[in-house]
Amino acid sequence: MKIIFLDIDGVLNGYSRFTGFCYKILSKLHLLKFVKRHYDLFGIRTHKVKILSKIVKKTGAKIVISSSWRGGWFQPYEKKSDRQKELQDKLEKYNIKVIGITPRLSSGERGLEIKQWLEEYNDIVDSFVILDDEKFDIEQYYQKELVLTSRDGNITGAWYENTGLKRKHIKQAVNILNKN
Repeated sequence: MKIIFLDIDGVLNGYSRFTGFCYKILSKLHLLKFVKRHYDLFGIRTHKVKILSKIVKKTGAKIVISSSWRGGWFQPYEKKSDRQKELQDKLEKYNIKVIGITPRLSSGERGLEIKQWLEEYNDIVDSFVILDDEKFDIEQYYQKELVLTSRDGNITGAWYENTGLKRKHIKQAVNILNKN
């Protein structure tokens, strides 16, 4: 089985100059509260889910959520947060299957959480890729399997960082998953 360890923030949503521009304009027009109530500036971007679906289609990979969004993922739909419902709906729309979540360790190190998941399911995993916008707690364990969706993997929350899954990441992820 091929696995995609999926972070959400900075991969399926994120910062961009456009988002920053909109935020500043809406703030000056005193429309920010209205827009935030009706539109999530940092919501799941459909075009980024489409990019993820291309990786899945080209490789047959399954998703394991490694994001902070994983808490409560397998509870009934009606008990999920609105953001989790939005994510689940968009993943289902593009036939993307979530088969698991990484454990939550007290250290909070995503690399160790992925390592523990892989140790438990080692016998069924042929290859894997990690889609994440940050590298600080992953790179020491899995440098070759990491596809960064930010410029340098050191996120500060600035508008110019332009995070998120892009078409250029399809080839990287597919190459890693199909390496065998």
